[in-house]
Amino acid sequence: MGLLSGNDDIPHGQKHRVAIIANPAAGSTTRSRVSEMEALCAELSSSVDVRWTERRGHATELMTDLLEGASAAGLPDMIISVGGDGTLREVVDGIRRSSHRPSLIVMPGGTGNSNYRSLWDDIPWQDALRASLLDDSVKLQKLDLARINAPERLVMLGVSTGLFAAATEESRSIRTTGRDRYQEAIDRTLASYKPYIGRVLVDGKTVHSGATTLVNVGGARYRAGVYNILPQSLLDDGLLDVCVLDASLPTRSAFELMRSGEHVGHAGVTYARGAEVTLERTDGLPLHFESDGEVVESDRADITVEVLPGAVPVFAHDRPTGG
Repeated sequence: MGLLSGNDDIPHGQKHRVAIIANPAAGSTTRSRVSEMEALCAELSSSVDVRWTERRGHATELMTDLLEGASAAGLPDMIISVGGDGTLREVVDGIRRSSHRPSLIVMPGGTGNSNYRSLWDDIPWQDALRASLLDDSVKLQKLDLARINAPERLVMLGVSTGLFAAATEESRSIRTTGRDRYQEAIDRTLASYKPYIGRVLVDGKTVHSGATTLVNVGGARYRAGVYNILPQSLLDDGLLDVCVLDASLPTRSAFELMRSGEHVGHAGVTYARGAEVTLERTDGLPLHFESDGEVVESDRADITVEVLPGAVPVFAHDRPTGG
């Protein structure tokens, strides 16, 4: 892959000022792993500052503290996010709120680590971090984000309704860790899940109407770390990818196909792209959905998701992502 693994010496003037935002409550974030990251950053950067989150929303507060310093010379030019999708969203929110825009490095620290996989596949985090710090075999992308209109919410990974949202809710009661947690939640949900009646509009055009097993909207290809539900997605094309699964395709078969992205093109699957996506439930009940792995409470029957093109600079492997 061309990623560096040796101990390269680079001039001090080219080294970066790094800040690590880590969530100790995330699925696979440990003190020892963050210490390893800190040591690698200390070796290859001029300074490293580690901040630990203590509560929901704290990562954004920490980012504000880091990026609104009095001296621009002391501001970090690289931010490393270590945690789940929620932590990453808060870090990105902090970057967007600031006039100073450091580059972002996403490290695995959550349960499914879908964002990391979309940027780096499943290469070791040590190689990804070293390559980013040395600017070797990496690509600095202007990452697209998304925003839900009401309740207003920034989206990093994606938004889903139906079975994915129900499985996310189910996962709260499962003690299994890692990607197996979501797989168990999906297996449990499949036993009793029934499609809802809904509609999906992309840029104002109806692309689906009727029985709906799930809808996924976003930029990252993977959900739950293993389901390549948006295989044609590019993270910097200024568009949202949308996948709709209706009731005509057996759900278990669809999920097996999703592991490799081969579900696209099958009867019962609708795939589209656009700048704005509206998801509706048309049977008079609230539309339950999740965003970035968190169930969002709402009594609305519809939500609209819009793309925020090129919102944040993020490091990724230099081969094209998606497709």
